[in-house]
Amino acid sequence: MITMMLAALALMSTPAETLVDNALQIQAGEITYTTFFEADGTYTTDVGISGTWSISDGQMCVVRSTGESGCQPVAESLALGDSWEGVNPATGATVTYTVIAR
Repeated sequence: MITMMLAALALMSTPAETLVDNALQIQAGEITYTTFFEADGTYTTDVGISGTWSISDGQMCVVRSTGESGCQPVAESLALGDSWEGVNPATGATVTYTVIAR
């Protein structure tokens, strides 16, 4: 039993690993786009947005290549299919994040 529990823990990915291995679908009102995170700390989207990203102290932070930046809480562990909500700091609108396959 303990061996099985240790094996399960070893298979758990950090949020950063999960995001690099998959993609993040972002839905803000009528707008939906996909973000692709790279292990080198850069990201791109399917709508032409790019920049850098990092995760620290339970926050995922992005800095767009145009200079805008922001942070959102992120779970300690993520898996394919996980979804959570945040708030767009600029508009106050609800944003839904979902981990999807690349």
